[in-house]
Amino acid sequence: MRRKVTAIALTALCMTLTGCSGVSAQAKAPLMGLEWFTGYDEVKQALDHTLLDERENAEQKVPQKMLDYTGVSLFDYECDLTLCFTDSGLIGLNYHDIGKNQNYKEWYSTLETTYGLPTEEGSGMASWYDNPLGKDTAVYLFNLEEGVQISIYATADSPDKSYERPDAVYIPTPELRTPVVPVSDAPTTSAPTASEMSAETAETGADTHALREGREPQDTGENGASAEALGETETLPADTQETTASTTAEASETTKAVQTEPPTENRAQSFLQNGLQFYGSPDSERGKMNDFTQLYEYRTEEPGQPWELIMEYENVPYLGKNCDGVLCFTSLGLVGVNYFDANTGDYRFWVQQLTDIYGSPDETQYDYSAWSASPVGDGTMIYVFALEDGVQISFFADDAGSELA
Repeated sequence: MRRKVTAIALTALCMTLTGCSGVSAQAKAPLMGLEWFTGYDEVKQALDHTLLDERENAEQKVPQKMLDYTGVSLFDYECDLTLCFTDSGLIGLNYHDIGKNQNYKEWYSTLETTYGLPTEEGSGMASWYDNPLGKDTAVYLFNLEEGVQISIYATADSPDKSYERPDAVYIPTPELRTPVVPVSDAPTTSAPTASEMSAETAETGADTHALREGREPQDTGENGASAEALGETETLPADTQETTASTTAEASETTKAVQTEPPTENRAQSFLQNGLQFYGSPDSERGKMNDFTQLYEYRTEEPGQPWELIMEYENVPYLGKNCDGVLCFTSLGLVGVNYFDANTGDYRFWVQQLTDIYGSPDETQYDYSAWSASPVGDGTMIYVFALEDGVQISFFADDAGSELA
């Protein structure tokens, strides 16, 4: 699953939500380069697609203005598009696959590949609330009478200016032009009976076992019982028995010869998987991550910030936890190693783990802790962040002098 990553601008020694962003270009594609809460007229001027209609929807608690377009692409499939605005600006994009390029299950698979498993799922609808396109965003999928609708919405009522928002906030929901149609998950073929499954499993299991032993599957005969099952045993030739015994003995001696004490783990450097090195090149460090499944690799460019190359991996172990891992490169090489633990309750666990290894943090708050006195080398820093969707552990090297985007 895609994970957003809070990054540190080390040259300014301050926390931001830019740089090393965990939201890939693929995940952001539905936004078409638009920014949330951009004004109606500004968005209308920016888009050069065919405008079908301008209208208003007063049926919801907060009135919305709509721009309907056609000939828009979503993940390489042509759709119609409805942009939704409140007084705060752009708050939603509804893609309508009325040409039925993909059915509901195929669109479900497309979104799952991009955003992971949905947070909620029903018959004919699914929702992704895990900030799939960045902070305060959600994705919805609907199977409608007219086709499939994919809705991308902001889950805030205005740009977030503080860590917490007031509870009394109305969040607009997607406009559905036609009713939702349930999707059946029933199999298209009849299932085998219990007796058929039992017989087939028994036969397949016997054949599989025989093949693993290097023998041909035995003929069970008319009564369905093999000679082996009836108690007859197969005797290996004497010379084969001697060879087998000799080989076993040699293997045992070899095993004894190579047995050594396991090396003591250097916990202070264990975040550097397989010998990763700060300032190593993308090619050299990518090769050290071949043991893990790479999810994404992409470049980010923010005005006035160093350009960054991001590599994301899943199921990367760190201090006994299975995490997502993110490597961040600038023109200097590897400058960031990040781990993401999806368990939101593990913030204190990670602070304690790193305190045991590196000593007490130089700064700690309820939602982040920082080790800023070069804990893993000159100019390095360590951070632990308590995020809305998990805990991030970040190791950064000094990126001063990196080329700007």
